Amino acid sequence: MKVADRYRLVRRIATGGMGTVYEGLDERLGRRVAVKVLKEEYADDPRSQERFSREARAAAMLNHPHIAQVFDSGQDAGRAFIVMEYVDGPHLGQLLESEGRLAPWRAVEIAADVCSALGAAHAVGIVHRDVKPSNVLLTPQHQVKVTDFGIAQAQGQAALTGTGMVLGTAHYLSPEQASGQGTTPASDVYAVGVLLFQLLTGSVPFDNDSPVAVALSHVTQQVPPLTDRAPDVPPRVAAAVAQATAKDPRQRCADASLMEAELRAALAAPATQPMPAAPVAATPTGRLEVGHRARRPVGRTLAILAGVGLLLVGLAALGIQILGHDPADPTADRATDRATSNDRRESPRRSPSKVTRDKPRSTGPVVPADVIGGDAKELEEQLEELGYDTDKVTIDSAAQKDSILATVPAPGDPLASGQSILLVASKGKPPKEPSSYVVPAELIGADVDEAEEYLEDQELKVETVEIHSDGDQDGVIATYPGPGAIADSGTIVLVVADDEDD
Repeated sequence: MKVADRYRLVRRIATGGMGTVYEGLDERLGRRVAVKVLKEEYADDPRSQERFSREARAAAMLNHPHIAQVFDSGQDAGRAFIVMEYVDGPHLGQLLESEGRLAPWRAVEIAADVCSALGAAHAVGIVHRDVKPSNVLLTPQHQVKVTDFGIAQAQGQAALTGTGMVLGTAHYLSPEQASGQGTTPASDVYAVGVLLFQLLTGSVPFDNDSPVAVALSHVTQQVPPLTDRAPDVPPRVAAAVAQATAKDPRQRCADASLMEAELRAALAAPATQPMPAAPVAATPTGRLEVGHRARRPVGRTLAILAGVGLLLVGLAALGIQILGHDPADPTADRATDRATSNDRRESPRRSPSKVTRDKPRSTGPVVPADVIGGDAKELEEQLEELGYDTDKVTIDSAAQKDSILATVPAPGDPLASGQSILLVASKGKPPKEPSSYVVPAELIGADVDEAEEYLEDQELKVETVEIHSDGDQDGVIATYPGPGAIADSGTIVLVVADDEDD
């Protein structure tokens, strides 16, 4: 079968609510493509035709490495079609089914890439509204591709749903979507928070045979603490998930680009970096502020419950349903290379280590808690006024030049008399050849010479810095990026304690 006398359909690879996706061959250009064809039962429905057309236009507006590219769209024999980039890999639902819960660093990296894609959409006023595992594909090179903008809506665009109609998959619905209110970029942030919760724990926060019951849970119940189901998740990651799944959209990051920044910071944090003292909330202007989550007044909660009850009764009367469970596409024959990027050579031998990790908190001077992203020169001057020496190392990064990527000791950690502080800052330019190397945990406590030799064997740049420290510590005491994070700059900073007296 051919579409538009150009795209030969090879096999069906997925079936969704409105369309069927086929692997196809573009006979004109000789390349594999994915062809999404509107289901026959919707061919005469103007609303479905327009929604399908919007999907093509929305995705075509977005040129981003983590969004499946749209090549063509049109109609053939009265049925709309979209021709997209073909991704020869599983979606996240299939990955979870085959592998179970993911390692924290891998889950956060995937979620950050999803946020990168959604951030590009949010920047041009597009809200996806249906973020879920089957809409996130993985290439054989582990690259994330967000797809299916079928129910996306641009700001200022007329709605294609009836009053109060709920669109989206129940398990990933934000409270405002589940209660029939308007959606914003913060609604996508909530869905990513639920998706990350699932990647880290292997299960969604709320589950029930009834999609309506699941949707109601998102409105009335707090998402369970992540560490209750996955105690090994770093506290900063757990805090990011809690923030993303706040019931009040104003308490989340205002858009996905801000959530991506928080997740990248969690990935890049040195091994000693603690969880922020309070959740980072997004104000309506999008600025980040540290503060406590506001409690919803009891009266407001009752009003929302009443509204949800009326909405669900209305939906049932009109025959309109919240979309149910995330459907699993019949694509089990897709191959994927699951090798981890740090499985290259044997890790360096660890020297006997007396690294002290959980120091008691001090009431004295501390590294300022809000320095990440700030100006390195300003912090150097501030610390020198307090009588502390500073060292600075700069690495390739797309962050603003001389902005702080990390500190050792970490933000919020106490400072001892005579201690020096290392600032890791950005060169203001991205790496020419980004690396996918994952920093091994074995570096902490390793002999510095062995660690340097090992990393250089991996064709990585190494920056070794000594800092004055009061602890009884041997070998490497910290790294940037931290263990489990991806050293995308191709450079790893090794921090060594210099215990010599001044």
